[in-house]
Amino acid sequence: MKNYRNILLDVDGTLLDFAASERLGIARVLKHYGFTAEEELLQRYHQINAAAWAAFERGEVTKEHLVNQRFEDYFGQLGCQVDGEEAEELYRNFLDQSAILIDGAVELCRYLKDKGYGLYVVTNGTSTTQYKRLALSGLDIYMNDIFVSEDAKSQKPRKEYFDYCFARIPDADPKTMILLGDSLTSDIRGGLMAGTDTCWYNPAGLAGREVIRPDYMIRHLEEFKKIV
Repeated sequence: MKNYRNILLDVDGTLLDFAASERLGIARVLKHYGFTAEEELLQRYHQINAAAWAAFERGEVTKEHLVNQRFEDYFGQLGCQVDGEEAEELYRNFLDQSAILIDGAVELCRYLKDKGYGLYVVTNGTSTTQYKRLALSGLDIYMNDIFVSEDAKSQKPRKEYFDYCFARIPDADPKTMILLGDSLTSDIRGGLMAGTDTCWYNPAGLAGREVIRPDYMIRHLEEFKKIV
């Protein structure tokens, strides 16, 4: 077991159930524009949104373009023209009020804090939304600091994002850090590029670690205690 000092924690899909919040938020937006939140429509948005965030992670689009254009693209496929900024505001207002915890998240953060680790949030997203959701969930009280891509003006997995984080962590040494996250392309690749150890939270038991190789893989948050 390595002697870690600081733990970097992803939010969406790791500590908070973003998929559940997303479904509720999109259902609300669909209803506003006169659509029924059928499963096929929810899945179609999820696919468009995932592709948009992947492009953002690769540095191909700005966050502002992403959050507005995705709704114009989505409703365009449904034969409905909407104002992307208006749809984004509707969605964001709901998301700001939604903080659905993943099982074991609070217990893990409390355990790590009691053990004396420095806990730092590393998340892509909109700053006001992430701060509000972490506060609503009660997770913010365990964190030494919260680093959101919007504030950093860069995003996981880019090196510039982690440079921003490390500049704000006292006596930062990537060799004494481990990053826990659910995304191979964002969290694990980012940690590997930044020089930290990585742990892939993979509750569904997905394949992929043969291409991007995390140091550890867990299916339940409780298992992380055995690593640190």
